Amino acid sequence: MGKGHIFEDKPFTYQDKYSGCTVTRLTDYMGNSNHLYFTDPCWFNDGRSFIFTSDRGNHSNLFRYDLDTYTVTQLTDLQGKSIENERVFDHRPAGAYSTVNGKHYYWWQNTLYELDADTCEERVVYQAPPDKVLGIHGITSADGRYVCNMMRDNIDPTEPALEYPYSYFPSLYPGKPLTQVIRVEVATGNMEVIHEDRRFMTHVNLSPTNPDILTFCHEGPWDQVEQRIWGLNIQTGEVWKIRPQDDGEFAIGHEYWFADGEHIGYHGRPRNGEGDHVFGYCKWDNSDAVEVRFPFHSWHFASNDYQLIVGDGRGVSQEPKQPFIQLFQWDGENYIGPKILAIHRSTFNGQHAHCHPRFTPDGKHILYTSDVSGYSNMYLVEINEFTSLPDLNADTIR
Repeated sequence: MGKGHIFEDKPFTYQDKYSGCTVTRLTDYMGNSNHLYFTDPCWFNDGRSFIFTSDRGNHSNLFRYDLDTYTVTQLTDLQGKSIENERVFDHRPAGAYSTVNGKHYYWWQNTLYELDADTCEERVVYQAPPDKVLGIHGITSADGRYVCNMMRDNIDPTEPALEYPYSYFPSLYPGKPLTQVIRVEVATGNMEVIHEDRRFMTHVNLSPTNPDILTFCHEGPWDQVEQRIWGLNIQTGEVWKIRPQDDGEFAIGHEYWFADGEHIGYHGRPRNGEGDHVFGYCKWDNSDAVEVRFPFHSWHFASNDYQLIVGDGRGVSQEPKQPFIQLFQWDGENYIGPKILAIHRSTFNGQHAHCHPRFTPDGKHILYTSDVSGYSNMYLVEINEFTSLPDLNADTIR
């Protein structure tokens, strides 16, 4: 196995027992396979192909999935694990696809690579210092000129410890590492620091249409972070709050761009844990803001616009028991639903097992990940007419 090797995971198609929607399990391999983080671009070939991460041959690598042929093609030949500051991390490659450049950009062992998904050819764009920790994202600006990411000081403990999802979050938030938003020029590899602060920051996410604007977040426990969502102009360095949390009422997060590249969706919950959640969106300059009470539980929400949004419910063992891919529709005043699209029954045990549901570019399907069968695999569910889908209520699952 290596670059260019083609796998033919046999797709498995079935009707979801709750909704009747057609679901296809796209991968079937004795290793975890998952699509990219729900805010990171992955689609190309007019929405018929996408990049994903999979563990095959005892290594994690990047692959392309072609929906027309149900074939899996290995794109990288990465060996071992990511090594940072003499510690070995169970880091899996990810990154993001740039439609304007026709290339995929990802980080591996502090190096930014440009990858051609058709030829498997790679080019080193930038090498970060070995004592820094880089984020997983490789999103380019809308004009394809820059890749932006977070780069922080390494304050992780050096003594042996059992690693598990989010095991270092408790030390990173109070540790306030120097974290920098960097801008790397794709053509030359020149790097500039455009913003820095002594706090734990993550989730650099560039607008898909405005080349100068990105969002990032102040990371940490949602009920403790004063202001999570921030905007940044990558040319001027100007920063500002997006959906200000000055009233201290709600913990807001999991921000994502609508397809128009102007509006940002988010959800939140009361800091005191009592009362309804909220879902909202606004333009990057805080205009055109809409926010509604939203008494539903999901780890993540995503959408192409404000009209139809998808949520992933909860892990199969979490309360309330809602391990479903769910849909909500705007009726002009509020969001109606949830409607059941499919049961996922994922454990959410780590990023590879988070459903991270996302719409296909044409809005006709939802791509999600689940480890219901033991290993994480990717699933594609067709969206039936909203009114025909069953309601999710307390009696749905027992």
